[in-house]
Amino acid sequence: MPRINPIKERVDSRPNKDCSNSPSYKNQPENNKPKRKDIYAQMPLRLLGYSNEIGEAIRPLNSTLANLSWLPAIGYICADTADKYRQDENCENNPSKRKVSKQLITQLLMSVFLPTVAVKAGQGLTNGVSAFGKTKLTINTREKISDMILESMKQGRHKDFSLADGKIDKEAYNSSLSDRLEEISKHKNTHNKLHPLASIFDFIKKPFMISEKKEDVEKYSMKVIDRVIDERQHLIDGVKPDKMSNSRFKKFLNDTKNISQSEKQSVAYDFIRKSEKSRMFNNKILKSIGGLLALTVMSKPIDEFVKDVAMEQYVSPQIDSFAEFMHAQK
Repeated sequence: MPRINPIKERVDSRPNKDCSNSPSYKNQPENNKPKRKDIYAQMPLRLLGYSNEIGEAIRPLNSTLANLSWLPAIGYICADTADKYRQDENCENNPSKRKVSKQLITQLLMSVFLPTVAVKAGQGLTNGVSAFGKTKLTINTREKISDMILESMKQGRHKDFSLADGKIDKEAYNSSLSDRLEEISKHKNTHNKLHPLASIFDFIKKPFMISEKKEDVEKYSMKVIDRVIDERQHLIDGVKPDKMSNSRFKKFLNDTKNISQSEKQSVAYDFIRKSEKSRMFNNKILKSIGGLLALTVMSKPIDEFVKDVAMEQYVSPQIDSFAEFMHAQK
């Protein structure tokens, strides 16, 4: 039975630790020296590098959580880069600016840029496919319309279209909102052209963009206006809207006891706003699922592409050439 060298076993079982001072290490031939395990390239630590992409995938649902998701990813990139700076694959202490440059670029490509592109592409595809539904509008467009109508009502602009009997001229109101939506879209396109990051994301989404007809936009906008104004008026009159649950309607009645009419109108608006946000939530879930699926499918190909193509064939040779040039200048 072969004798087990306890020192060698300890060396092999300590991933990412300095083992160059081990007696067994120094006495071994170069090609037999133990290779350390790169724990940062293995699960579950590798998942930390995707935390920001997971965050970007769920940004439609929770932007605060999406922003916080970048913290683990940044910590992972810094830890992995520092680890590769200290030691090489043979567990030798060999600090090198060249190594740290290569590892930092590798991580930025594998854990930040390309996975984010995959997530945005997945969301863009989901958004584009959603236009084949009965509304013929994408999730983004429907969300814009709902947000614009709610914001307009919050500012009281709908009152500018009041008729003699106190009701709202919905057709005129809808026409004004349609014109406003066109202005917002033009302004956003101009702004994105001047903003580099927004331009990149627009370029990614461009293959999935659907040409939407104005009549479809106005039809959907009218549907939302009808629903929002009618449900709000029902609440003010003390009548339960058809689509509102009994428990939610009871909560409204409890919240509006012994308050003025103007305060009741404000509370009614808040309830309607939450109802509209809840309706859009399911659509946002679809976008998040699309982004997560794209990340799941593309994560391994991205890692292989970065290591075997981008770094090995293009980036690393350039870094080596530059390092040799700088060394020759000394």
